[in-house]
Amino acid sequence: MQEQTLDPQRHLRLMTYNMQVGIRTRHVGEYLARSWRHVLPSWRRNDDLAPVAQMLRGHDLVAIQEADLGSYRTRSVNLLDHLATHAEYPYWHAHGHRRLGPFARHAMGVLSRRALSEVEILRLPGRVPGRAAVIYRLPVSHGHIAIVVTHLALGRTDRARQLSHIVQATQGDEHVILMGDLNCDEGELEAHPVLRERGFILPAEPSHSYPSWRPRRQIDHVLVTPGFRLVSASATPFGWSDHLPVQVDVELPSGIILPT
Repeated sequence: MQEQTLDPQRHLRLMTYNMQVGIRTRHVGEYLARSWRHVLPSWRRNDDLAPVAQMLRGHDLVAIQEADLGSYRTRSVNLLDHLATHAEYPYWHAHGHRRLGPFARHAMGVLSRRALSEVEILRLPGRVPGRAAVIYRLPVSHGHIAIVVTHLALGRTDRARQLSHIVQATQGDEHVILMGDLNCDEGELEAHPVLRERGFILPAEPSHSYPSWRPRRQIDHVLVTPGFRLVSASATPFGWSDHLPVQVDVELPSGIILPT
């Protein structure tokens, strides 16, 4: 019912999805059984992507993690480009953040129904190099909204440093949305001193997204700065990757509308 009454100029329908390179994982045993697909191509790759593209339709902006820019394992298919075409998104952007020779070109990015005015690549600190955040700026009636897409480290200390780095990089942005696989539960985010100081808000109820076959943890998140209202949030029951997609409807701060 909420979806029928949302004003499209005052709301953003967002999704964040760790797609695990389009590798279907239905139980823990398939991590090993299908591990070869992280470096070797599958003749079913495009067939496997068709349900993903169908699921992604209908949002304003989708943040994607664990994609690929086109390598041996994907038969040279750029997954962001492929999904944008088949899910009917006019705009997309991909950032390659780690390369394993010709076998894999790790990437993350966005699919968007609206043009983005600026893209800023932010290298993140950490013991293992390659983590990054991408700051997209979406024009609105007054200024812009900074939308940050990231995939944080597995270690708690590195994650804390990375979150602080992101907040510092967006100090000049009044309105910020942070999206991605943050590799931590909501309690860690709520306790992070820099996030708390900036006033980042999480949905009231967790959307358990991991592992997809028996979701017990929420590690895929959408956070917003004060002024936004989180209308609804839920994990989409789409068990393809080892993560479920998380969908959030956001009402824009008072006085701000999206261009027609």
